[in-house]
Amino acid sequence: MTHVVSVTESSPTRSHWVVKGPLGSNFEWDAEIINETPGELIAWQTADNPVVDHAGSVRFEPTLGGRATIVSVTLGYHPPGGTVGDAIGKLFGENPDTMIDEDLQRLKALMETRAPAATVDL
Repeated sequence: MTHVVSVTESSPTRSHWVVKGPLGSNFEWDAEIINETPGELIAWQTADNPVVDHAGSVRFEPTLGGRATIVSVTLGYHPPGGTVGDAIGKLFGENPDTMIDEDLQRLKALMETRAPAATVDL
């Protein structure tokens, strides 16, 4: 995840995230796991009045007789500055949809090649 600066686990269900934003800025928030089924689903939401309020989930679904996995990400967010903030972020190339797609493509390449993460580029 190229936009993630750091993730620090503060408890089994809470973590602190720092991510790169537009124009060299960083955004920080705490996230709380609200639903988890090992190997199948993890869902979270932000906690404690974050700058970027969001919630999402990642679902892992086996296919092809267990030889492959479909990874689905659902994310809802309210960017700082509302629609104006969202438009400015997209103008500077910081579109969360694109960021997630790129990170999922890297994960797919990593899993399929079993190459070290540093060698997988898009």
